[in-house]
Amino acid sequence: MSDTGFTRLAGVVLAGGQGSRMGGQDKGLVPFRQAPMISWTLEQVRPVVDHLMISCNRNMHLYSRFGETLVSDHEVGYCGPLAGIQAALAELDAGFSHLLVLPCDTPLLSLQVIDQLVASARQYPDHIVFLKTGDREHYLHAVIPVCYQIALKQWLASGQGAVGRWYRQFPHYVLDASRDGDCLLNMNTPELLAVGA
Repeated sequence: MSDTGFTRLAGVVLAGGQGSRMGGQDKGLVPFRQAPMISWTLEQVRPVVDHLMISCNRNMHLYSRFGETLVSDHEVGYCGPLAGIQAALAELDAGFSHLLVLPCDTPLLSLQVIDQLVASARQYPDHIVFLKTGDREHYLHAVIPVCYQIALKQWLASGQGAVGRWYRQFPHYVLDASRDGDCLLNMNTPELLAVGA
């Protein structure tokens, strides 16, 4: 398939969760190697996208210091990652065809893996593309066609929130990143953060 359906790429880094496994801390702002954890992902993704957003539901004054557009869940409370993706999609104008989604808690993520993800999305522009390592699927490392925005809004309005189930309603392509699995380690507990540091 060609990339004729792929025009401009936006990106969102998801930092809107409760951080329950991190003791309620705002994961994106937790220090990792002397810098806020989200800063590592932002640094890698900036050269890849035409517009970058941070999805956050608290500490906006701190996230605003990174200089990117901030979006928040449209519903009150912590509604899960799809709500952050919906907020990012709603921010985009018609000039954007795809949204690159990344979580804030994989600070070891490499530019090489991001490039592979985007290249696959260009090859399959009508597919939702996401990563896997072995049997584990990384739904929040994904590229989503903007055209699925209305379907996502309807999915959330119906009370659904499962990311993988929503993806599988549409054409999808799973990119095996097992060779680079270490860079997808989720630093979502204090113990893992200590190991990664």
